[in-house]
Amino acid sequence: MSMRSLGTLFLLCCGNLVLAQNPDPAAERACTLFKKTVFEESIPISPFFPNAPIIYNTLDSCSGSRPLIVDGTPAEPKEFPHAARLGHRMANNEIKWFCGGTLISNRVVLTAAHCFYSEIGEVNVVRLGELEFDTDTDDAEPEDFGVARLIEHEEYRDPALYHDIGLVRLDREVKFNLYKHPACLPFDDGEQHETFIAIGWGQRAFTKKESKKLLKVQLRSYGQRCLETSEANNVLPKGFNTTIQLCIGSKDNKDTCNGDSGGPALAYHKTYTCMYHVMGITSAGVSCSTPDIPSAYTRVHYYLDWIKRELAKTS
Repeated sequence: MSMRSLGTLFLLCCGNLVLAQNPDPAAERACTLFKKTVFEESIPISPFFPNAPIIYNTLDSCSGSRPLIVDGTPAEPKEFPHAARLGHRMANNEIKWFCGGTLISNRVVLTAAHCFYSEIGEVNVVRLGELEFDTDTDDAEPEDFGVARLIEHEEYRDPALYHDIGLVRLDREVKFNLYKHPACLPFDDGEQHETFIAIGWGQRAFTKKESKKLLKVQLRSYGQRCLETSEANNVLPKGFNTTIQLCIGSKDNKDTCNGDSGGPALAYHKTYTCMYHVMGITSAGVSCSTPDIPSAYTRVHYYLDWIKRELAKTS
């Protein structure tokens, strides 16, 4: 099966999940297909008897631990192969990086729509397979892709941050391997999850420089707490919307920050330790690393039909 077929199958399967709290069987098969494509290898075993059929043994490398993630822990090599970095390549070939994203097919990156309105310039370059910038000695396979098209949700109105979701269509297909392959789309709306993992190369704290290393942090769900916080009303003109947004934060000095916009809030796949679901998109916050002040993340599950429609247009 071609890489184009794999990407199309995944998107069409997972697009049918809107409003379903139980995973669609087709979506499960699609996520499993990605896992098999990247992590499983059939090894032929020589038969004991002449003319006997060759037997194949499946070698499955999808394994790993899920340790507690603390504040700003550097990501491990190949831990988040769907992590994307969005930037603007200038005329002198210098790249200014300013947003994150998540690879969701062989040609599309999911991000926040407000990343398309950066003062630095239009998103015209996406890096995949990166771990630590400014070094070539880390265990990574960074590759830069051009941008064929930017797609923002039709109801997004900058700078209101409602319907803050967008897609970046790459200029060529991604060749999947252990360093670069998609995250699964959600099997549920996120309300059943107590914790999420946020990743990015953003600032480690407000006013500080962005991290050169990909960082991970474990955050918790605040349910509808954002409805009660005055901080949310400062950045969301109509207040927190429980239908289209997730409320995520921490009681400790753990948070996403400037430069993390567009990056994912992830949940572990229940069966495959090597796979993740992208549940939220880093969208609106009032500060960085402020205990007990959660931020608003775009709820990806709400937009699965929209993702399916837009991907069908670009396939």
